Amino acid sequence: MLGQGELLLKSIVVLLLTILLISWMLKRFSQPYFSAYILAGILLGPHGLGLFTNIETIAQIGSLGLIMQMFFIGAEIEPNSLLKNLRTSVIGILVQLTLSLVFVAIIGYHLTWSIDRIILFGFIISLSSSAIILEYLNKNGEMHFRLGQLTTGILLVQDFLLVPMIMVLNFLAKGETSFSELLLGCITTFLFFWLLRKIVLEKKVQLPGLHKLQPDHELQVFIGLLICFGFAWITSVMNLSAAMGAMFAGMLISQTDSMKWFDQSLIPFRVFFISFFFLSIGLQLNFDFIQQNFSLIVILVLLIFCTNSLINALAFRLLKESWKNSVYAGALLSQIGEFSLVLCVIARDLNLVDNFSYQLTLAVISLTMLLSSGWITIIRAFLFTTNKK
Repeated sequence: MLGQGELLLKSIVVLLLTILLISWMLKRFSQPYFSAYILAGILLGPHGLGLFTNIETIAQIGSLGLIMQMFFIGAEIEPNSLLKNLRTSVIGILVQLTLSLVFVAIIGYHLTWSIDRIILFGFIISLSSSAIILEYLNKNGEMHFRLGQLTTGILLVQDFLLVPMIMVLNFLAKGETSFSELLLGCITTFLFFWLLRKIVLEKKVQLPGLHKLQPDHELQVFIGLLICFGFAWITSVMNLSAAMGAMFAGMLISQTDSMKWFDQSLIPFRVFFISFFFLSIGLQLNFDFIQQNFSLIVILVLLIFCTNSLINALAFRLLKESWKNSVYAGALLSQIGEFSLVLCVIARDLNLVDNFSYQLTLAVISLTMLLSSGWITIIRAFLFTTNKK
């Protein structure tokens, strides 16, 4: 019998070898590393080889990865460009959300769904993955292009919409909503735009006392982490998205001269924690359920990719983007994202969906995230080839 320490070491070694092997195989097809993390989770999880069974603990570690990912996203946002495109981003997301709800309503009408289920699934398919899209934009050097800035703005507005969406789900389940949550949401939104305006007007943010600690990089690491997780904790306590608070922190750090080196020093932490986030997605997939409902899941995944691509392409076209950019943006936003998983779990806890619907939604969300890079690559290659001809 192996002791706990030896068992933990064995699990870590097998996990690392699995990730390295799958990453090496996927890299030959120019696929991103997060796909390897999800596949490793499926293979080693309770429905695979059973090496990892404590899904809750790994999911909690993974949530820290999502927080750090949003922190780095905030550090890369250019406030001037974000504010410049904010109005366009808001219009874009409203068009996208409306089209998503209309599409689900048409499907729901033929399947005799309740209004609660129509609204829930309309919300779920309208939220894309910030972690995947922004990694893809970074990888291709498109983050600071107009399309990248507009896409980033839409993702940011989606994060803001998570709060009212949760409130709507609570109202549908309980028939009431909390005025205090609404007030806190308004206050946080006001503070966010005040912070943006301050950064734009003053160009730089000076945090008291940090310049004295500039030579002490070790201490600055802990200060930076405190700012990151502190902001995340504050917004979480206010029943808002912890990831949103981390994004605020990233924007703040990026405008502070004394912390310029900080984001580079935390890249290993970012890689480690974000891998656990995607690993936890794979661990939650019930492979037996997928096998039993394989045809239905494949049809739904293809339908989601095609529908979301079309909806988002139309939204970008209405924003007067070229057809080429619109189709590419539609492909970028075609998958269902990590915050949709949050809505799915909340809906299950509020008894808005049964266990079959929950497992089906979880499988579809996870597979769209897993396959989204391939879908984007195909659309991007088609656009490039077409343009070349």
